[in-house]
Amino acid sequence: MIDKDAHTLDPPLKRLGVPVFDLGELREREGSVLGRGAFGVVRSIEGYPGLAVKEIRLDGLGESALQSLRFELTTLTTLTHPGILRCHQIIEDEDGDLIHVIMDRHDTSLETLIMKHRRRKEPVPTEMTVALAAQIVSALVYLHGFCGTDVDGRPYQGVVHRDLKPANILVSEDGNRVVLADFGLCRSAMTSGTTRAGSPAYMAPETLLEGKATPASDIWALGVIIYELATLKRPNFLEGKEPKDVFINGWKPDLSDVKNDFIRAILERIFVLNPEERPTARDLCKLLRVSDVSVVGMKLRVMMLEEALNKANGRIASLERELQTKSSDICALKNTITTQTAEIDSLKSELKTKSNKINALEQQLARAIEALEKKTRQRETEMDQQLAQVRAEADQHKKELEALKLANEHADKHDEKASRVEKALTPEVVDDSGVTALMKAAARNDVKMVRALIPKQRNLRDGNGKTALMYAAQRDCKETVKILLEYEKRIRDNQNHNALYHALKSGHMEVAKVIIPHEDPTDENGVTALMRAAGIGDVEAVRLLIPLQKEIKDKYGNTAFVHALKNKHIDVATLLRKHEAPSWTLLMYAAATGDIELAKSHLSDKDKKNGDGDTALMIAARAGHENIVKLLDPTDERGVTALMRAAEKGDVKAVRALIPLQKGKKMIGDAYINGLRISNGTALMMAAAHGHTEVVKLLVEHESGMQDKYGKTALIYAAENGHTDCIKLLVEKEAGMRDNYGWTALMNAAENNNLEHVKLLLEKEGGMKNSGGYTALMIAIKSNNVDCVRLLAKKEGHIKRTYKRDNIGYSSAQTCTETALDIAKANRCKAIIAILSGGV
Repeated sequence: MIDKDAHTLDPPLKRLGVPVFDLGELREREGSVLGRGAFGVVRSIEGYPGLAVKEIRLDGLGESALQSLRFELTTLTTLTHPGILRCHQIIEDEDGDLIHVIMDRHDTSLETLIMKHRRRKEPVPTEMTVALAAQIVSALVYLHGFCGTDVDGRPYQGVVHRDLKPANILVSEDGNRVVLADFGLCRSAMTSGTTRAGSPAYMAPETLLEGKATPASDIWALGVIIYELATLKRPNFLEGKEPKDVFINGWKPDLSDVKNDFIRAILERIFVLNPEERPTARDLCKLLRVSDVSVVGMKLRVMMLEEALNKANGRIASLERELQTKSSDICALKNTITTQTAEIDSLKSELKTKSNKINALEQQLARAIEALEKKTRQRETEMDQQLAQVRAEADQHKKELEALKLANEHADKHDEKASRVEKALTPEVVDDSGVTALMKAAARNDVKMVRALIPKQRNLRDGNGKTALMYAAQRDCKETVKILLEYEKRIRDNQNHNALYHALKSGHMEVAKVIIPHEDPTDENGVTALMRAAGIGDVEAVRLLIPLQKEIKDKYGNTAFVHALKNKHIDVATLLRKHEAPSWTLLMYAAATGDIELAKSHLSDKDKKNGDGDTALMIAARAGHENIVKLLDPTDERGVTALMRAAEKGDVKAVRALIPLQKGKKMIGDAYINGLRISNGTALMMAAAHGHTEVVKLLVEHESGMQDKYGKTALIYAAENGHTDCIKLLVEKEAGMRDNYGWTALMNAAENNNLEHVKLLLEKEGGMKNSGGYTALMIAIKSNNVDCVRLLAKKEGHIKRTYKRDNIGYSSAQTCTETALDIAKANRCKAIIAILSGGV
């Protein structure tokens, strides 16, 4: 429960001269009624002209609502911004019926100011409208960026006013300063609650239709206030109709009564149905910060015209692509019709012919059976003859072996007996076909005979150029193959075939495994014989090697199938697909080969992945088929490419594949990331805004240094969204670059109170000023970010800001200079003042 003894909730204020009241004293000093609202009365405090007290009735509130109210009122005492009404103390009656809020007192409201101008029929000067709007926006930047924990202990980011209107904006006596008041129904922006607080005339469409209130809803209300300042009347968008009948797709506001081009341009950006497309308070703050209204108005108009032109160009390009695609489809359909007509005629003719062929085939079958029986009888006779020949050869081989043994025993003596043996053996060593005794021994796997004959008959060839090794490989003689490889490897026959070919051709896989390291070995890059055959398009060799080396990958992860595709050997790739790429769809196959027509027929498979996790898009990108890439993931009317979409999703594999084709491109429109607008951005900016570190690593060498329409870099987006690792990758490439308003990544880090980011960026960006003359230190001071101030003070504490201030009602501007300490004193933060004064 809130302290009934009037204990102040903000001790530092006591030192600033604001008294601490108890309930009795407050009742004694109860003054006149200054105003009444739905939740209570505002009274003056006698003896204290600068203060007022708001009495809030608690009757009728449930315990949960009462707890939330107390918590929110306590939170209001922590808000410290020049544009927000300062609440000093909260006191609750003993009986719990009333809560008293002690706050600053202001003379009048913006509503009264507008009414005075309306009665006098005197327009509010544009310069005053812009100045007042800038102050309101500054307060909203602070509110929407305020963070804390709610009544349940959950953290939230941002506070929504929910009831922004002229009556709740108080004005100083001289009319130069405004503050936002009446936060009785504020909620954290994280909850986006459905409580319908506020005045309907100032409510955004999403609030009227769904009860939602977000920071964008406050921006809509601000637009209504600006409209009222510019025209002295409220906009009547509903015209007596229901919101659901007015706020529909295609709705545009009637701004014909707004005569100033600059004001109208701002309102056109605010009055849009989609909350995400409205400018944020920070966007408007940067825009209204520039003093020359006419220049800003021209820039804003140019920016809007550029956007409209870019959208039109994108739409024209899209229609041209669509027309080209449809023309191709029509041609393809015409060709298909022609082809199918011819096929129908052919089938009719074929059907007529087949009945005749069936009769002829029956006659052929009878003759074939008769011929087969005759051939079988002949084969039996031949087999008997071959058997007799084999027996004779066996006897001869036996004699040869005995003769060789005898020759070896007497080789050193060179006696007459050895000479006779050699002469006896020589005529029988080679037959009429050139087949040597070594070849015959190798073919029957006779290891002893092979060893004995190698010295005299190795490397000899028969009439077809075959060696003993080839005979052994052909007959599956593994042992003799092992012996002969040392002497006869890599020899080719008259058909240019080696021993490996003969082993594979005969289906002897185990023998082929023994031969392959000697005749066609895998190289240092892991490229196998199958891959080499696929790479040169040798269909026969591929077919033979598939059982032996299918599914092997080289050191780059490529199979023989990929080698065939890279070298455009489609027939070989087709042969290998079922063995090495069964998970590949026809669309992937088309993407790899560049077959655009086949790809068009299978677009429904574009999201499928193969066994390696690749999509057709990645395969097309690696193969360099840009037309397939555009078909699968076309660049849209905003200029968003496949690479940008992959970067936004953090798809590292897709980004790596798409970089060679689409790096360095910019959008021609806007994209929204976490409510943040990127205009004319790059893939690197989208990755940095999302915090996709691995993608940033890939893109930083190709797209660093590029800026979007507003001058922002990927580093600035990383700082705005709080992505530390991305900042580390980008700082060397983009540190020191500014956006169109002079803001750096360091300034964004200081505004967001991110101490780690400030440390990373301080060395390279410390000491820089934005267009308004502010340093990162000054921005941190305005945001009450004490830790960042402490870190920045040493490097930037001596820097002064020089600026021109427009005095409303006077013709010339005043040149002013202020230090960081001056800003801190104006912001009334004791801790920061102490740091800058040489304290902690």
